[in-house]
Amino acid sequence: MKYLTSEEVTKAKKNISEIKPYKTTKEIIFSNIFTFFNAMNLFLAAFIATTLRFENMLFLGVITINTAIGIFQEVRSKNALEKLSLLGRSKYRVNRDNEIINIDSEEIVLGEYLHLNLGDQVPVDAEIIEGSIEVDESLLTGESDNIFKTINDKVMSGSNVVSGSCLVRAIAVGEDSYINKLAKSTKEFKKYPSKLRDYMDKILKVISILLVPVAIMLYMRGASLGRGYVEIVLRSAGALVGMIPEGLILLVSVSLAVAAMKLAKKKVLVQELYCVETLARVDVLCFDKTGTITTGNMNVVEIDDEVAEKLSSYLAYFDDENATSRALKNHLTCKKQWDVEELGAFSSKNKYSFIKLKNGGTYFFGAYEFLGFASEMDEYYENLKKEGYRILSLAYTEDSTNIPTNMKLVGHVVLSDEIKENTKETFKYFESQGVEVKIISGDNHIAVYGVAKKAGFKEDAKAIDMTKVTEEDFEKTVLENDIFGRVTPEQKQKMVAVLQKAGKTVAMSGDGVNDVLALKKADISFAMNGATSAAKSVSNIVFLTDDFGVFYDILMEGRRVINNIQKVASLFLTKTFFSIVFSILSVIFALEFAFIPIQFTIISAITIGIPSFFLTFEANKEKVSNNFMKDILTNAAIGGGILVATVLLTSFAITDSSQAKFICFLLALINGLCMVAKVSLPLNKYKLALLSMLSIAAIIGVGVNIFILKNHFAPLVFSQVIYIIILGLVISTVHFFTRRKNK
Repeated sequence: MKYLTSEEVTKAKKNISEIKPYKTTKEIIFSNIFTFFNAMNLFLAAFIATTLRFENMLFLGVITINTAIGIFQEVRSKNALEKLSLLGRSKYRVNRDNEIINIDSEEIVLGEYLHLNLGDQVPVDAEIIEGSIEVDESLLTGESDNIFKTINDKVMSGSNVVSGSCLVRAIAVGEDSYINKLAKSTKEFKKYPSKLRDYMDKILKVISILLVPVAIMLYMRGASLGRGYVEIVLRSAGALVGMIPEGLILLVSVSLAVAAMKLAKKKVLVQELYCVETLARVDVLCFDKTGTITTGNMNVVEIDDEVAEKLSSYLAYFDDENATSRALKNHLTCKKQWDVEELGAFSSKNKYSFIKLKNGGTYFFGAYEFLGFASEMDEYYENLKKEGYRILSLAYTEDSTNIPTNMKLVGHVVLSDEIKENTKETFKYFESQGVEVKIISGDNHIAVYGVAKKAGFKEDAKAIDMTKVTEEDFEKTVLENDIFGRVTPEQKQKMVAVLQKAGKTVAMSGDGVNDVLALKKADISFAMNGATSAAKSVSNIVFLTDDFGVFYDILMEGRRVINNIQKVASLFLTKTFFSIVFSILSVIFALEFAFIPIQFTIISAITIGIPSFFLTFEANKEKVSNNFMKDILTNAAIGGGILVATVLLTSFAITDSSQAKFICFLLALINGLCMVAKVSLPLNKYKLALLSMLSIAAIIGVGVNIFILKNHFAPLVFSQVIYIIILGLVISTVHFFTRRKNK
């Protein structure tokens, strides 16, 4: 045996990459502090400081608290995900100190003797010294054709073993390996698609474009009217602070991070934060049978003596670690007894393996319909398929060949899959929510239907054999059927593309190297517990549990994030809408801006900051609306429009400037609380308690405002109190009649 000693391992270079899947703590702190809006707020604070009216810089405290919360939550989530990712790492078999041990990929060292098997992703650049394999290099080259590799050939890190097994020696590790050089040369990871991020980017772009010109116009208008420096700065800053939805982007990132952390507690590793959002939008779930609705473990149910005798020798020549091999090797006593000329490992393309003997003849083991038999399988075994059993056949030919010809049946093996718990309840829930489920497998479609039926899948499901589907009928077949058997890896990928073309958001689950193409193509992908390293490497989410019901938890977490952000985003943008519109009107019609920074800070904290924090983390299981941006902007326009009309009316109706500003402040609080109530529908005890708390906070805020502005405040008269009551009722009535069914 070729091996490294412990001393050699200690001195050798390890396979540690500089490229990490998550941001470091330093990067999280940096990205939360050094933002465009934080810079704008600091710039405004510097100008306000020159007026010596430091109470108007209170908004910096709110921003500091928000940023600190964001950093804390993201770091906390990162730590939880990193701990979980340690459990999700694939193990590799290496030769050390004259024995075979399992280690993580980062523990592999230069010169390591490493065993590669079907389903492994090659972790280092290496040279084959024993055996032969077929590899898929599509992750590196984009070419999907498999490449045969044998002794002295090089295999590149990032490629996937699709058949065979071999012993290799590591020749490049860490940053010197091909996959890391490739990643480094691109300088950035692929940006995960996200509608939510795109929406936020559009909002920020519009606001950032408007900020500077509005600031210049406000300053110039104030100067032209002969206003003093202090008044110009405070009024202009008040408008600009109102335009900035400083907590909205923070809330999005924190919501996604917290969702990932919650899923981590359920042993679900989220490798792409923004994929949590995609979870909520999924309307088609494509499940691979093995490892998804089944545990991936199999049991031998039936095998006759002759087949058992032949397979005891046959299987001894293969190092396969798939479920079928494990079940058979546990059932049989395997021992090499033949003089073998050539081995052909099982591949998902051929559906069989073979052993060519030196004295002539070849044994084949695999799916009956792929072994070249002209007659149908015996009715007894066909009935077993319908009941969900897996049937594999052993056949022999006197020809020395690696393609099934002139076959003679030796016999069959009957195996059963272990069904996961909670499958029936989960399937039923998906059906009730309009989430379409399609089961895709490389196994016989009748057997897959039987397993699906055992798992509680719908009784009227349509099953089809994909080997009999023509190119012309492919798209129609995919859209009209539920269960697909004998699907090739290329067909899986194509099926996902067909569903996406039909306007579906597609999630794909899998555990084998044959699922990699489809996992890459899907909008979101899941690698199941026990998945191959190849499947884990391309999946957005990795399961470290066999609980099928966790699919429900994942979907609910995605819905919670999107639906709640849709609610609270309109609160942030109401203030932004008002500030932009009123700033423009104040420039055109020489109006005074209604609020100074401290008033906006109080309004924002009570009607935006506090309620958004609580509402964002509330459970929400409703389906996601397709009118995300439309609903947000409509709600914000209504709330902001009401406030603009209220302030304009008050400015003309109340002659005393200080009283008018105070009344505008009161009505802004009323409008904000009505907005909170509207987005909180339907109300429950939790939300009623929140509204009560906010109302008390509003009363305290009014008191704080009177205390700070006491030298500029004149008590209200009876007619003004009546005016506030009437306008408050009008505001609440308008909000009542413009309410929508909120998710």
